[in-house]
Amino acid sequence: MVDVKDRSYSESKSSLLTSVAWNFFWLGFLIYTISYSHPSDYNEIKYYQAIQIVAILIFVPAAIYLIRWSFENVYLKVIFLFYLLWSFFTIFRGFQFDFDSIKATLVNAPFSIFIYFAPLILIFKDGFANIKKLFYVIIILDSVFILYVILFREAVFLGISPFYRLPSWITETFTHFLCFPTAFILLTYLYHKKPIIFFSLFIVIFTFLIVTIRARRGLMFMTLCFMVFAYLNFYFTNKGKILKVLISIALLLFVIAYAYTTYSRHQYGTFGLITSRIDEDTRRGVVDYFYSSMSTNDLIIGRGINGAYYCPGIDEIAGSVTVMRSVIETGYLQIVLKSGFISLILYLLITIPAIFIGLFSSKNLLSKASAIWIFLYTIFLYPTYVNMFSLTYLLIWISVGICYSRTIRGKSDEDIEALIQKS
Repeated sequence: MVDVKDRSYSESKSSLLTSVAWNFFWLGFLIYTISYSHPSDYNEIKYYQAIQIVAILIFVPAAIYLIRWSFENVYLKVIFLFYLLWSFFTIFRGFQFDFDSIKATLVNAPFSIFIYFAPLILIFKDGFANIKKLFYVIIILDSVFILYVILFREAVFLGISPFYRLPSWITETFTHFLCFPTAFILLTYLYHKKPIIFFSLFIVIFTFLIVTIRARRGLMFMTLCFMVFAYLNFYFTNKGKILKVLISIALLLFVIAYAYTTYSRHQYGTFGLITSRIDEDTRRGVVDYFYSSMSTNDLIIGRGINGAYYCPGIDEIAGSVTVMRSVIETGYLQIVLKSGFISLILYLLITIPAIFIGLFSSKNLLSKASAIWIFLYTIFLYPTYVNMFSLTYLLIWISVGICYSRTIRGKSDEDIEALIQKS
């Protein structure tokens, strides 16, 4: 009897410590993301970087505590091991040990070292039990987004930035790091209250308006995809098909008519930038430079964490003149640049099966939404790079863990909702 009590106490203590570790992980991650996303002045940026370092000291120990090497799926265990080993190989190839380089790999979120450790979140302890905290984190980021848009409205809407960061950087960062995770709430709408759903819908639509005004075509495509798949999710998980068809047709006609009328009125005003850029090809030359700079060996194994390619010109996001460029805006080529086709193939070997089993071998919306999230970001590897240290990217690996879990896939929506509310 004593042994049973001791075991119960030990399990309760372990569960409490795990919950606390998750709290610290998300707290540190929020501080890191919010600090990085602030479009600070050149003289202030070092203070925000110092805050990021503090955030790292919060979430890294928590993440280490939460890691446990346990898998329900043997295939995932094997491929994931190879993927992690290759990621570590990428880190050690070309890593520079001077102060500026180390600092950049820690605080420069789109290209930080944490990108290569982010997949570990799929094997964190009690990940599903703490999914409710994930939804809270998304809402907090949405709230920060609204605050930042109000504070930096001239940069967001008019393209006038008094900061070290260019308006294009501000738009890209706000959407990737603060807005896009909101779509996951829309995809899992069954588990949320109506005010949360309407707030999330507003954030996504508002984001689409911003990226359209700023003529960020890749972000427009991504945001539109979120809205379409969220609607399809809603459509196929609700009854009353005749009514849904009628509403869908009416909604589609309204959106087309409204979009055409609005664009016609403002195509040389509010939407002048997208009108001028709609047929512009800004990547052909960059891609040509990329392939001419990369050898066959480079394409296969990549150039390491600090890999770059010859591409003279101006870095639009950083706002600086470049000769060697460390980023290419096409996502799968960014993976190839750093880790080669080997990393890209290993990624696809993990994600493609996850999409199919999540969509076709599950009984709940959470698994299907996770599969959709993975699918969309696999598609998004073409128009933009998405493997940044952001919640958007972490959600890919959280979704992989959900899709490969037979236990989660086998639960009903009622069971999933009850578990979320209980957590």
